[in-house]
Formats: sequence, C-alpha cells, structure tokens
Amino acid sequence: MLDRMTARAFRGASLTAWSIAALAIGLATGILGHAAGSGSVSALAAAVRPLGDLWVAALQMTVLPLVVAHMLAAIVGVRDGQSVGALGGRALALFVAMLLVAGLLTLAVTPLLLARYSVSPGTMTALHSSVPVPPAARDAASAPLSLAQWAATLLPRNLIQAALQGDILPLLLFTALFGIAITRLPTAQREPLARAAHGIAAAMFIVVKWILWFTPAAVFALVLAFSLGSGSGAASVLGIFVLIQSGLMLAATALLYPVSATLGRTSMRAFARAVAPAQLVAVSTRSSIAALPALIEGGRDRLHLPDPATGFVLPFSVSLFKVNRTISSTVKLLFLAHIYSVPLSAATLTTFLVTVILMSFSSAGVPGGGVAFKTLPAYLAAGVPIEGIVILEAVDTIPDVFKTLLNVTGDMSVAALLSRSARRVASESAITPDAARVAKVV
Repeated sequence: MLDRMTARAFRGASLTAWSIAALAIGLATGILGHAAGSGSVSALAAAVRPLGDLWVAALQMTVLPLVVAHMLAAIVGVRDGQSVGALGGRALALFVAMLLVAGLLTLAVTPLLLARYSVSPGTMTALHSSVPVPPAARDAASAPLSLAQWAATLLPRNLIQAALQGDILPLLLFTALFGIAITRLPTAQREPLARAAHGIAAAMFIVVKWILWFTPAAVFALVLAFSLGSGSGAASVLGIFVLIQSGLMLAATALLYPVSATLGRTSMRAFARAVAPAQLVAVSTRSSIAALPALIEGGRDRLHLPDPATGFVLPFSVSLFKVNRTISSTVKLLFLAHIYSVPLSAATLTTFLVTVILMSFSSAGVPGGGVAFKTLPAYLAAGVPIEGIVILEAVDTIPDVFKTLLNVTGDMSVAALLSRSARRVASESAITPDAARVAKVV
C-alpha cells in the first residue's frame, strides 16, 4: 500500500516538475523570440498551438462530468454511523461560514491590489490575440442578472441545456438533491447506486488523468504563444499573480491566530505552539492529510482538546475543509478578469463563490490533486478564458505551499472554536487535561 502511495506521489511530483520545466522553456523561448523577431520561433508556436487547443478541448469535454460524478459519489458514499450527528452539522456550518467570510474578504481586498497593477498595452494586445475571451461571455456580462433573477436560475428547467451552457451551479445543486435522495433509499436500493456512482467517478478521474499527462506539452504550447506576443510582460503577469495570491494566503493565515485565540478562548501563544509542527509538515509536503498526525498531537498536548475534537473534528476538517479555496480561486478569477478586461456582475461573483464553496468539499488534501481542473467550470461560467486558467495553474506550485499552510491552520482553528466550551469548563473546574477531553464539544 505504501509503495503504491509513494509511486503515485512520485508520478505526481514528476508531472509537476515537467510542467514547470515546460513553462520555463516556453516562457524563455517566447521572450527570446519576441526580442529577436525570430520567424522560426513564430513557426514553432504556430506548429504546436493545435496541440494546446486539442488538450484544452479534451479538458473541457471531461471536466463537467467529472465534477458531477465526483460530487454524487461523495454524497451517496456517506453511510449511517460515520458521523457524530450534531457535531458534524456544527462543523459543516462553521466550514461554510469561514469559507464565505474568506471569499467576501478576498472580493473586497483583491480589487484594491489589482488597481495598483496595470498591464502594458503591448502585453494586453498579446493577451487578447493569443488567448481570446469568448464573445458569449462578454454578451452575458453586458446584461447582468439581478439577484432575484439569479436565484430563479439555481435549479435548471432542462439539465441538458444547463450542461450545454456550462451552468455549473444549477447542475451541482440538482446533483446534491439527487444524492441526498439516494441516501434516503433502503439499503438494498441505495448500495447499487452508490457503487455505480463511485465507479463512474473513478472512471472519469482516470480519463482526466490520461489528459493531464499531456499537461507539460500543452503548457509549453500555450505559454509559448502568450510570451511570443508579449515578451517579458508575460513573466511580469505570472509573477504578480504569484505574489498577490501568496500574500493573501499568508495574511489569512496570520488572521486565524487572533480569531482562534479570541473566539476559541485560548491564548495566541498556545495556538501557535499547537499548530507549528503541523505547519512544518504542510509546507514540506503540500499535503493536509500528511499533517493530520501532527495536528492531532498538537491539539491534544498543547491546546488540551477533548477527544471528539482530536478524534473527529480534526480528521473531518482535514478531509473536507479547505479554507484556501474561496481565497485562491477568487484571486485567480479576479486576476484573469482584470488582465483580460472581463466584466464581472454581482450575480456572476455570487454564483462563482457559491460554486467554489460546494466544490471545496469534494477533493482530497493531497498535493497535485488537480483541484483547479475540477473547478474549471466555475471559471468558464464566469467568462474567463480557459487558456489563462491553464497558464496560471502551471505556476501554482509556489502558492500551493501557502495554501496548505493556511488549510492546516484553519483545521486547528476549527477544532479550537468547536471545543471552546469544553476547555473553559476544564479551566474553571481545575481538572486535569485528560479529564477535560471527555467534556462535551459544543
């Protein structure tokens, strides 16, 4: 089992390394070709561009079925007795609240940062020529929906039409309702449907993995065309994106310390000492799951969390809760909309945020999990070009470190918030930490 996990991790790391190498080679070749006015580089870009277009088309074809199948499998896979009822409900409510607050703060702060960054006219021209924005996206943005109209579109009148139009949120809501209905069926009827859902999701994931193996070649083709037209401006665009996204991740991580100390009724020093070992594991592995043992040990020994918090809340949080999602995804959307001049209405932003929150509960906390490709329909529905998303995803390795750092800090914060009353009772009664762990988590 460990050998298979190691092999998968090695293959994922190799694919990431090859994608970064392809990005660097494509970027350097395009910049040099732009500076020299090389006809051979232009010919190379024209020759490999169909490969990038074909890869993008294959990705668009498979990603929506993958998302729907994955969410359905996640819902119908829940069995009786695998949760602790009210505690799980409170944890989910806290997850959604923290994701929503993080997303709203990102929507407020990111435009202020982007206002200080302007793309040069030459780079802007190259962006629009190498990666055009779909006309349908501009038409939809020019006639924005009111909030009432947006709410009326949440459940699709025609599932096939919604899929053709890329309306991902209505499809996800229908999938969630259908999955919940399946869980209410008798066992004899539910289990075959659950097995089928898991089988379809697994098969779709295999298809997407086949497509992702061609990521390095596609990244080279797309980045070459982009950098050939914009020159060194391409490196500037990618660098600014990494700087903004990583900076916001660090700021959100820092904000969790006073929030956890104040609302979780603990000291900031105790919280910092409890979460530090897990943060070190997270930074080195880029995996929330790998940091789980350190989270449990730190929560138990440093914060004196009760057993339900260390035995249920922390594993549950690591499995489902990724607080970075509404920050990283929103930054990427706003950044692409800024550089491609894509207008975003209030309804579009609301749809995107709700969609990302729903999707955030359906992916594992492992490095290179292809999260951006699972959330791809949300970006497409907002009207940004898929090629721009792919290019930014290729430089995601650096921000991914800060995403995982934020995620494990958020996991410990959730455990501290949900167990605050139990630790208060222990303190007031002057009982031992071991006795405190049996207190009720609220």
